[in-house]
Amino acid sequence: MSVISAKNIVKSFGKLEVIKDVSMELEEGEVVAIIGPSGSGKSTFLRSLINLETIDNGTITIDGQTVVENGLYKKPEENRQAYQKLGMVFQNFNLFPHKSVLENIILSPILVNGKTRENAVKDAEDLLEQVGLSDKINSYPYQLSGGQQQRVAIARALAMNPKVMLFDEPTSALDPELTGEILKVIRDLAAKDMTMIIVTHEIEFAKNVADRIIFMADGYIVEEGTASVVVDNPQNERTQNFLKGFKR
Repeated sequence: MSVISAKNIVKSFGKLEVIKDVSMELEEGEVVAIIGPSGSGKSTFLRSLINLETIDNGTITIDGQTVVENGLYKKPEENRQAYQKLGMVFQNFNLFPHKSVLENIILSPILVNGKTRENAVKDAEDLLEQVGLSDKINSYPYQLSGGQQQRVAIARALAMNPKVMLFDEPTSALDPELTGEILKVIRDLAAKDMTMIIVTHEIEFAKNVADRIIFMADGYIVEEGTASVVVDNPQNERTQNFLKGFKR
């Protein structure tokens, strides 16, 4: 059974249709990278999976639980448990500026999952060690580089023990020299069989870490398959033209 199933997703903003009948399945342990030009619907599709955007039509099932069917959403209290199985990392970190690194990470596990503070702190310490930031546990976001803030954001998402991690352009707000430290964390998660969907412009990274690559353009999935197919030997002219701008 797919851990995420999205079928015939349609989404418009006013008269602009940004997702046009998009379907995908995500298997447990699979890493899928979504690439494509800006404005192709990649981020909107990702945000739709976790209910940060509502869709106009289509069906979304998360770990066997259908949260929206033919564009009709179940009651929020019915869907809450399903959405909690998804963790999201955004382009711009979205850390609470007035809270320390530790408090950013433990807040949701305590308030939402009902963890004791003691257990939440222990988990936060383990996660900060995992992302290489044990020494920043009492720092505040303004004291951290962009790369460090993004690693804290990843630790915060992982603290909720999600079944799937969603990454929306996790390096786009970073200087090139800071990008590598984020990509390393994601590679490490992939090595531990974390199920992930990654929207990214980092084509070589997508090629190296993803089991499957989806190329989106103009609101459609134009091409999908293994990296060796989509990146090294694209069949669609739209994909070929997009990849001409990247070193391979």
